[in-house]
Amino acid sequence: MDILLTLGLVILLGVLGGELAKKLDFPSVTGYLFTGILLGPSLLGLVDASVLTSIDPIIDFALGLIGFSLGGELKVRFLQKNWDDFGLIFLGESFLTLILVVIPVYAFSGSFPLAVVLGVLATASAPASVLSTLNEKKATGDFPELLKSMVALDSLFCITLFSFTTILLKGYFYDAGNGSGVLLQLGYELGLALLAGFLIGTVTIIIINRVLEERKRLVLLTGIIFLAVGAANQLGLSYLLVTLTAGIMIVNLTPNFGRFFTSLHVIDTPVLVLFLTLAGASLELQALPQLGFLGVIYITFRTLGKIAGSTLGSYACGFLTGNCSHVEPQIRKYLGFALIPQAGIAVGLALMAEQELPLPEDAAVTTILGAIIFFQLVGPFMLNFALKRTNDFTEKNLQK
Repeated sequence: MDILLTLGLVILLGVLGGELAKKLDFPSVTGYLFTGILLGPSLLGLVDASVLTSIDPIIDFALGLIGFSLGGELKVRFLQKNWDDFGLIFLGESFLTLILVVIPVYAFSGSFPLAVVLGVLATASAPASVLSTLNEKKATGDFPELLKSMVALDSLFCITLFSFTTILLKGYFYDAGNGSGVLLQLGYELGLALLAGFLIGTVTIIIINRVLEERKRLVLLTGIIFLAVGAANQLGLSYLLVTLTAGIMIVNLTPNFGRFFTSLHVIDTPVLVLFLTLAGASLELQALPQLGFLGVIYITFRTLGKIAGSTLGSYACGFLTGNCSHVEPQIRKYLGFALIPQAGIAVGLALMAEQELPLPEDAAVTTILGAIIFFQLVGPFMLNFALKRTNDFTEKNLQK
């Protein structure tokens, strides 16, 4: 089937699936994913493996756009003002999830690299699903703001830690006697990614501040995201880290940063629909039987880590600082549920790990794919549940 015809069907049917899900009182994200699964190789086969491979650049752009948008949520002033309120919550949910996954996976598999990789991947959330649901619900208030910051921090933490661990593990396997070389490679890759993001963010600020027409700003921002992703791929860097850094630069160094990201809202909805529907198409239902006990361990302890870590972090925050006034107990109670969704970032990093590290054959990808099916189908319901329980917006705002 022609690639453009396929993409047209994916977008059209994805939107229809999302609207049907909303009418059934489900999140639109769930509709996109189910539509993708229906169209994918596991069922109808309208979107086959060759199509998914040929549109890798589109997926890269979508993830780059997500990284850029997430960077725009990391406002330094907001973090400084509210770090006492959610800093320990973030540290609690991220590190507890990491530890709770690493220990049982290592005990079961006996593979330390596999345990570390799965532990790192477990910290990531699903920024596309979360942002799509928040935009759809027009959610406002403390909880959505906190959630966006947490998802952005989770992504930044996961990507950075993944870069550290893969370089260190490659050094452990391939260059065990040259510790300084491993550290130099680590510093080179991370430093170059941050530098690239800094330069791209700076150039973006200089150019966009001189362009007043919104349509032209949109064209320039789209080109800059393509440039950032392409340059990162060319240099062998993490384009997610590059675009995250660029977004952070812009939101913190531009007084009127809102106009940068408002322009992107014109394209982020169709891009998110395309990305999430294709994510559903890429899920292989036959991976479920192969998931096995390792997958059950991953799903169970990741879920436990996100929920328990958020709760324990909030209690630690109150105990150590005596000040969690800006984070309501109800919000702290349900934040972990909203962090359950997991998607593209984890899959992409799992594929990278399989290519770069001597892991047990397909163990990481199979486990992640099987778990993603669970988290992508259950996660949006958990997020919707958390949004309703926090009472940050009325039934009118929900716009069912």
